[in-house]
Parts: sequence; C-alpha cells; structure tokens
Amino acid sequence: GRGGGVAPARVSTRDTGGRGAAKISGRSGAMMTESGEGGADVPADDAATWTVRAWRQTEGGDFAPWGPVPLDATPEVTSIPGGDPSRDDADDADDDDASTFDASAYYSRLRTRRDGRALLTARELPSTQCLIGDNAATSPGSLPPGAVCVADAQASGKGRGGNAWTSPPGCLMFSLLTRHREGRTLPFVQYVATMAAVDAIQESADDALVAAGAKGHRRGTGSAVDAKIKWPNDLYSGGLKIGGVLCTSTYSDGGFDVVVGVGINLDNAEPTTCVNDIVRNRLEREGLPSSSAAPVSRERLLAGFMNRFEAMCAVLDADDSFDALEGAYLRQWLHTDQEVTLEEDGVRKVKLVVKGITGTGYLLATDSRGTRYELHPDGNSLDFFKGLVRKKLPD
Repeated sequence: GRGGGVAPARVSTRDTGGRGAAKISGRSGAMMTESGEGGADVPADDAATWTVRAWRQTEGGDFAPWGPVPLDATPEVTSIPGGDPSRDDADDADDDDASTFDASAYYSRLRTRRDGRALLTARELPSTQCLIGDNAATSPGSLPPGAVCVADAQASGKGRGGNAWTSPPGCLMFSLLTRHREGRTLPFVQYVATMAAVDAIQESADDALVAAGAKGHRRGTGSAVDAKIKWPNDLYSGGLKIGGVLCTSTYSDGGFDVVVGVGINLDNAEPTTCVNDIVRNRLEREGLPSSSAAPVSRERLLAGFMNRFEAMCAVLDADDSFDALEGAYLRQWLHTDQEVTLEEDGVRKVKLVVKGITGTGYLLATDSRGTRYELHPDGNSLDFFKGLVRKKLPD
C-alpha cells in the first residue's frame, strides 16, 4: 500500500506505485526486447556460483574492504571483501571472477552522505535487483541503506511485471537500496531516479565537451546531448531507448525500503544506440574529433547518478511533495502537449493532450473543452501509451 492506515511489520516487495519499468538488456553486446519468460534457474545446491566483492566508504571519504556481507536470501552468491586500496589492487583486476568496475574511480567522484557508499561489484550475477531486494526483505539490516550492487553482466535481470532480461557487458547495471518515509510520495521515487539518470548522462557529456575544448559550451544546461524521459521510466535518445528504471518497495519499521534498479546502455551501438555514441555524435557536430575526450565510464555515470538522486530525494522528503521537482522533470520528459488517443468501448476514439502529471504521479491531460483527466495504464500493454484509461478530475 501507499501510506495511510495500519501496515503490517513487513509487506512483500512490489513494483513501486504500479509504475515499474524494464531494465536495459541485450544479447551479443546489444539490447534485447523484454521477455515474459522466467529468468535462469538458480542452482539447486547451496554451493555459491557467483561472487561479489564489497567496499564501504568511511566518514573521512576514503574507502576500505567490507565484509563478508551476509547474503542469506541468495545462497548462490557469496560475498568477499574487496581489494585493499592501499595496495593499488582495490578492484582485484587479476582475478578472473572479479568485476572490471573500478571502485577507486567511482569513490573519487561520489559526494553523498549515504546513497552509494556501500558498494558490491560482480563480474556476473543472476540479478542485482534480486540480490539487493531479496536480502533487504528477508534479512533486514544485512545491507545498509544506500548499498548499491553493480554487475558487469546479468543472467536473469528483472524488468517490469517480473519479466526476464539478459544483460551483457557494455551497460551500467545496478540496484540501489534506499529508504523513503512517506507513502504518498513513494511513486515519485521512480521519477527522481529517471531524472538522476538523465542528469548523470548530461553531466558526463558536459565533461566530455569541456575536455574536448568545445567553444562556448556551458555546463549545467541539461541539454548537452539528447537524453530524455519516456514516461514513466524509460530513457530515450533520438527516439531510441537507451535505458530504464525499475523500482520495488517493501514496507518495514514505519517506512519503505526501496530498491532502485537502473540499466543504461553505455557502449553497445546496436541495435539502437548508446550513451557514448550520442556523446561522440555531439562532439562531431561541434567539429571535434570523437577521440578528443575519454569515453563516459560506468564509474563516472554511477557516481553522478548517486549524487543527483540523493540530492533530489532530499527535496522530495523535505516537502512531502514532488512540486519543487516537477518543473525540472517536465523539461526532461518527451510528452508535454503530446496528443494521445484512447479507445473506449472498443469503438469510440477520444483525443486528449498531455499537460503534465497529477499529484498521484499519473498523466494529466485535457480534452478540447479543457476538461482535466488523469490517465492510468490499463496494466495490459508494454507500451503504456497504447493502454491508457481516463478518470475525470474535479474542476
């Protein structure tokens, strides 16, 4: 439930606000479409098949090996402390089963008080969302709020409605455990996550343009590259999907444990496009060689996401409202003044124009007479805009 009334001590995990989204995925170095089939089976025995390495940032800003972290809900995964940064081997680069994610580079850009400070990395996992979500739900306290898990690849990543995703290298794939107090604003955590992802992409593009010597480029405009939100939780560039967000929540101890899963296609140019391609294209439009700036890294993108996500969640929590963030959200999305056609009773076509979002997080639209409606997905379509139903709002 979304706040109000008496809740049990722990409510099972669900898509936050009913507005879940699929994570980025792929096969042979590309993205793939969402599948309704279940994910890969977990081994029947108790022997751990996958390994995660763990670090934790200290109050002084340094980071140190952490663990082993108890992961009782996922016995197929074992945790070991990450490499010692004082020995310049913080990422266990010589180990075949270690992730290529550079913890040192990530922590050097992290500016948060909580989110992202506890880090788990793996070369491959069944699902980062399951590892974080299952352990947070069944073993409260085993993972601290702000813990994030990053995998180079996933065998059975999770998408909207429990659909399975196979996720290859070349993508930033992670799940973050965070806390949220107010049930009424819980659906907006997902919107904050999409905003943070777009901001992180734009900031990374800003860095690339400045490093390449783009004349007159101003940081912070939010328009360095074409990266937008497709409601409710997809990331698009040039009409092509480059990422997505999936949020699930569990009620516990007077608040919500929220697992924010994000997938962003960083390096795979096929079959759609990727972040580094859209940055290279912008450099070329400026007359600059694409080699004039280092590619956007997973470490840069993840740290940027964490910094923006925590800051915007603080605004959401302080106001118990999305109002202060709505203007920025609408500048980042694709849908202002978009015309949508609803089919009602199997025959009648109703044309409405999207104007924004409502106080409960659904689409706000008007008809030709100015009558206001709230638009809800019908729950049957992967494309939300092909399955909308309307509810008239008070004048």
